[in-house]
Amino acid sequence: MDNNYMTAVKFLNDNPNAYWLGIYVPIAVWLVLIIVLFILLLRKYTFGNWTPEHKNPHDGETFDMPRGIFRGIITLTLLYVAIILELANVRIIGLELELREFLIAFQMMIAFYFGSKVMHHITSVDKRKTEYVSKSATEISFQNNNKVIEKDDFDIKDAQG
Repeated sequence: MDNNYMTAVKFLNDNPNAYWLGIYVPIAVWLVLIIVLFILLLRKYTFGNWTPEHKNPHDGETFDMPRGIFRGIITLTLLYVAIILELANVRIIGLELELREFLIAFQMMIAFYFGSKVMHHITSVDKRKTEYVSKSATEISFQNNNKVIEKDDFDIKDAQG
């Protein structure tokens, strides 16, 4: 482990431009692009030409922009930075030891983001399914001699559970 770390330190000392060109320049370009995107989104949604007849459909959201835009930008930015750092790690042996905490934080962010989305979808589908089943169980009706009889599963004496 120490040998890989010293290899990374020696490489960075011998090639100072490699670190700047391989890591800082792509990240700086990405941040400039994100700032330009944010300014364009502000012009379109926040300061757009909205009229009382044609209102902003995202009124009430953060900066009156579409829901999830900031979460998506942050996620893409972290993904981009992680990819740049991993590509630099291929070239600079031992760089991963210096970036270990960042990579752990990135993995936790990805796990939390997708884990919470999965749980949201599971609970919303389960909620709709439960509402449908309970509604259908109490509203099942049978025609018996031209009169409607409401049937409830809990009225059956043989029902268990």
